[in-house]
Amino acid sequence: MGKLSTILITILMGFSLSNWAIASSAGGEGNKSVQPKSYANQRNTTGCLGCHGQLDYLRSVVKDAKDGYGHPVSAETVAQGLYVAPEFVNDRIHGRQSCEFCHGGDPKATDAKKAHAGMTKNPTADGGKKLCASCHQKTVDNFQNSIHFKMSGVKAKLTDRMGNTPHKADVVGKIMAEDCLNCHATCGTCHVGQAPVANAGLQKNHRFIRRPDNLQVCIPCHHLAGAGFFTQEKNLHVSVGMDCVSCHNTAQQFHGRGGAEEPQGMMTPGLIEASCHNCHQQVDKSNDAHSMHTDFVSCQACHGTEYESCISCHRRTPDAEHIFKLGMFNGKVYPFVHTTGNISADMFAHMDIKLNQKDLEAKPTWAPYPTHFLQLTPKHKKGAEVMCENCHGNPELFLKDEDLTFPNLEKGFVMKAPAALSAKELDKYKKTRK
Repeated sequence: MGKLSTILITILMGFSLSNWAIASSAGGEGNKSVQPKSYANQRNTTGCLGCHGQLDYLRSVVKDAKDGYGHPVSAETVAQGLYVAPEFVNDRIHGRQSCEFCHGGDPKATDAKKAHAGMTKNPTADGGKKLCASCHQKTVDNFQNSIHFKMSGVKAKLTDRMGNTPHKADVVGKIMAEDCLNCHATCGTCHVGQAPVANAGLQKNHRFIRRPDNLQVCIPCHHLAGAGFFTQEKNLHVSVGMDCVSCHNTAQQFHGRGGAEEPQGMMTPGLIEASCHNCHQQVDKSNDAHSMHTDFVSCQACHGTEYESCISCHRRTPDAEHIFKLGMFNGKVYPFVHTTGNISADMFAHMDIKLNQKDLEAKPTWAPYPTHFLQLTPKHKKGAEVMCENCHGNPELFLKDEDLTFPNLEKGFVMKAPAALSAKELDKYKKTRK
């Protein structure tokens, strides 16, 4: 629950459960029992539910908050994020144990501060080894070195960015431990609560969710890959009812595939199995444009649209820097986004880490982006009569030398725009479109 637990503890400090029970019995509406009668599971009679089992009470003591990105979180969301519903307590599998069995604390204490002393906010912070492995041993074993738990992709990119920074491994380790790993996924942050950055506590009042809610679980961390994913004007797939797990639907993409840590994170070959061709199996031969371009043009190059980048959160440069450009990547035309703007040596100053600007200029700031923002026939060029004109004869769409932040690192991405269509070709494709 992250900051929410701290907020609640502060608000409730000095407020005894016994005093609250007396006030309730005197006629307080909405808080009529310390142990709600609907909690039928006799094995879980913990005193924690005196507060966390009373939604109206939680509503009366919490306030509006903010998430890790500075976005507002309503008091109602805060209250829902602390509320434990009867459906969980009555769950014969996960609800049969007391709250303190997983979270610790003192359920008999009548003072909020004492009740929460020694409490474990995230009991699965070890990747489920202590609790989840008793039933889900194989999944937990695979998860220990997964990209969600280890954040190996972030670590690899950060290590590259540090360039020639002295004691780079130590610097990266400190940043990962004190910053990045605050967002790493555990069993609980996907199947029970949300990532701490969301600052919204539990997903569905502590009920265990087999298929996590995409907006509550995936998007708070994968903010850039999916912030606009769930808007139909930015994503063709959403308009037909698809979500994150429609494409990312195999266990190894979430829980890992066992063995050693994935060295490149999501870019490790074979790990991410989502592909356009999983659904569009005959697309390469479905029309003349696909047949002509399939060997050297990525799907995203034609069907991609503007994409938010890292600066959406890190604010290194103005929002106007969200630029869509085409370049060359792994032998194919691919869309690129300017990922980090002007790298700043003080980006980790709040952690007392001093960096040298030149040492950071060791990784491209232009990078290819994935397939999350897609349209059927996007218009990249104003006045284009056919889709071909978006690329052909449109040099403004392609990366040029003057666009590059670090030319020595990024020059391989640059490519020349294809020639404009002749009048005959243009006429032919106009007829095809009709």
